[in-house]
Amino acid sequence: MINSNAAQRSTPLVLLFFVILLVLLPAAGKAYVTDHVVLVIIDGLRYSEGLGDVTHAQVPQMASLAEQGALVGNFQNDGATYTSRAIPAIWCGAWTDINTFSDPDCDGSSNNTTELPTVFEYYRKQLSRPADDCVYTLKALCPWKASLDPDYGMDYWPRYHSVGSTDIDVWHETEQVISDLAPHFLLMYLADVDSRGHSGNWEDYLNAISIADSLVGELWNTLQADTTYAGKTTMLVTNDHGRHDYNFQGHGDDCMGCRHIQLLAIGPDIHSGLVSEIPRTIPDIAPTIGELLGFITEDATGTAMQELLDPTAGTESHEGAITPSFISLERLYPTPFNSELNIEYELVNSHQASISIFNLQGMQVWASDVSSNGAGVHALKWNGRDQNQNELPSGIFIVQLSNQSLSQSQKVILLK
Repeated sequence: MINSNAAQRSTPLVLLFFVILLVLLPAAGKAYVTDHVVLVIIDGLRYSEGLGDVTHAQVPQMASLAEQGALVGNFQNDGATYTSRAIPAIWCGAWTDINTFSDPDCDGSSNNTTELPTVFEYYRKQLSRPADDCVYTLKALCPWKASLDPDYGMDYWPRYHSVGSTDIDVWHETEQVISDLAPHFLLMYLADVDSRGHSGNWEDYLNAISIADSLVGELWNTLQADTTYAGKTTMLVTNDHGRHDYNFQGHGDDCMGCRHIQLLAIGPDIHSGLVSEIPRTIPDIAPTIGELLGFITEDATGTAMQELLDPTAGTESHEGAITPSFISLERLYPTPFNSELNIEYELVNSHQASISIFNLQGMQVWASDVSSNGAGVHALKWNGRDQNQNELPSGIFIVQLSNQSLSQSQKVILLK
């Protein structure tokens, strides 16, 4: 079967566009202090026993982290509320079809693979990262694999560390991975809460939640005690699904207990003490990781949770310190545009800054020095012409705001 997504990406125009994006956009992530991201997925934790419980009886560690960082109060699984579909949606930033293949890592037995590329593949390929820098820890089993997409695929899978039979075993392996490999992107998957829920023993289920909570707390403390990670790491903690409102043993339907899950974020670029009620769903996780680390989740349908992010949060102000040179492309509109594009941008000081327009061949067609505007939110207009006021053809262009140390880029479409 031909992968239509891959076929579309294979057109010369889109391939060329993608190459230009790789040149221009990775620097956008440099607006953030974060250079490590740790994602924790706790399988099957119902919100009412997690951060939805006002007493936080089972999750004191996560409650404390949420107070220091940010919590999405209306975070949901908006698709299939079972693991085999929800986990891939987290990986891909979209609800994806699942394919099967003969997995050589599992003695040739049939295993699942996603049709769409995953966050691991985007990260490794676009940023040229080795497998040791992208690690996935989980229990000893044959883990579902990332995609076989022809543009990404097996060469860009994460390094799987599948060990032990309990969440505690997974934590010990994760701790070792942090010490030995110090990956910039790490996913720890904890499965015991779901399995204890399916067992039907309420006390076992609650105990598994308490253990998962303590492991999340220990993970964060470990990261903050490690100079490689301290002050440079954002951690996201979420679930794939919840559980039935009427029976904690199961899940898989449309009930709110199955859909309402948690997302907390903590790190140097996360608003502290924020409780956001903007509705978000699990496909938004991968684009948020891409935003922080500086890569594009090409086929994602979710969007980065910008409301959680504060690029100035990790910049401390000290007497005599250099003023941070934060920049931000705030808004480009309309797009597509015909005769005039409005460009809104923000500077925090009067350091040298410019706005440049590039075509898909990587040629700068227009530029404007905006240094004299000083700190604040500003706007300028581009008329769709080059520096000599010659008309440009319809197409995709890249708008780049940059200063001496940072740059941010966005694409726009000119239609004549």
